[in-house]
Amino acid sequence: MFSVFALAAAAHAAPAAAPPALVVWMLPAAPDAAVVKLAERETGVADHRAWSDFNFTPEPVTAADEARYGALATVFKDGSARWEEFEAEAGVARALAAAVEPIDVVPGAGERAALQSALFWEGAGITRSYPEALFPSLQDTAPFRVSIAGKSVVRPWVDALALEPKRVLARGDFPDGQSFAKASALQAELNLLPRARLAVDALPPGVQVVVDGVTAPEGTREVELAPGHHYAHLLVGGAVAERMEFDAGPSDTVPLRALVSPEELTAASTAVLAASAEVPADVATGVRSLAGRAGNNPRVFLGVVDEKGKPRLVAFAGGAVVVKKRPVTFQFVGELGGGVLQSSGFSGARGQEQLTYQFGGSLGFELGIYNAAIFGAADLALSPSSQMAYGVEGAETPEDNQQTSAFFRPNGGVGLYLPRPEPGKVWFLVGGNYGWFAPASVGPGVKLSVGIPLGDDGTWLRITLDGYRGTQSEGFVGAGTPTSLASLRIGFGSLL
Repeated sequence: MFSVFALAAAAHAAPAAAPPALVVWMLPAAPDAAVVKLAERETGVADHRAWSDFNFTPEPVTAADEARYGALATVFKDGSARWEEFEAEAGVARALAAAVEPIDVVPGAGERAALQSALFWEGAGITRSYPEALFPSLQDTAPFRVSIAGKSVVRPWVDALALEPKRVLARGDFPDGQSFAKASALQAELNLLPRARLAVDALPPGVQVVVDGVTAPEGTREVELAPGHHYAHLLVGGAVAERMEFDAGPSDTVPLRALVSPEELTAASTAVLAASAEVPADVATGVRSLAGRAGNNPRVFLGVVDEKGKPRLVAFAGGAVVVKKRPVTFQFVGELGGGVLQSSGFSGARGQEQLTYQFGGSLGFELGIYNAAIFGAADLALSPSSQMAYGVEGAETPEDNQQTSAFFRPNGGVGLYLPRPEPGKVWFLVGGNYGWFAPASVGPGVKLSVGIPLGDDGTWLRITLDGYRGTQSEGFVGAGTPTSLASLRIGFGSLL
């Protein structure tokens, strides 16, 4: 018997492989453990995330990114080897452009240096292949031109210098001295132009901006940019998120915004406080993205903490239902089982206590008020191998002294739930009762039950150990005869 209850307790204690619910808080970080515990009374076991978890789409550096840089290195090495071949420069430039194009993240200084080298050689290759006077007008050079302050200039060099505007150029950065001289002159012109700026939304603690491989200090709200092509991303917990690739001209302001703005988060919090899941579209998109990454199709809730420090939740997706903690529960119970029956009142027992088997069932109810329980039941025990006489003392007719193998036991009592019977949770009930045990015995009993949830709808598999000890009432046959009963029953309980 102990092993049955130990097994049930172990099932209650073992963590789920994946939480069946997800609570997304409209807060920079998930609330403290006390608030989480209160929230799980309404959601069941859940994974708790904050807006910083769904506000940024994870886009970590992968093997595909490394392969792109590897391909760029291969093209650069091959182009360097072919540079002195007859009219090879244009082909080298186009091959480098094709290798640069798929790159969309610059994690650090090493990748930036590789990208700059390729762009310096790309610009050198295209300018050596066409007359300088025709470069601004030829269709073939269009992909390699960009207009800066009204002047058509070599785009690969502009983009290379944009990555590191204060870099001191060296002759070794270029395949020839003429390209070095032209790029140096372009750098001097670009340095005279107004800077652009990257405007950064307020970010949660621990989230940093990385622009062109340089990590800005935490809390940065603006990054100065040189004209040209740039790469930006966020570092969230050390992982890359929210990649961004853009062009900036002189005096441009480029916004780096997270998926959800602070204004949208405020609107979402207001909606949840009003018990509504009608949140801004960007918030809804972010929450769905986070739920999709959870991989277990969770029930999704949105949460806020009100001015009293209490959680406020609304159901959002996945069949989520907020279950309010009810102070009163009413459970209908049906069980079947068996055990032993012991009495000295069995026919032929000659006053000696006799043990026999019995089987039967029970129908009843349990009224819970917080952790207290009031319960009643109608139990039936059948002992086919033994009979007990009943009737009044001194009766002379056979009808007054009958034999029975069926024992009916209506009873009621009080007990304690540990914890309360809430949907989806294991609970225990220990209690005492008092009742009549037919034919004419009365006395107390004990009850110990465990409920193992069969889903989240308030239905449990019940295992109950029931005991009784009473005596035959005065004035009836066998007055004072003790009777004991022990039953182990299995059944179901359901909240009404």
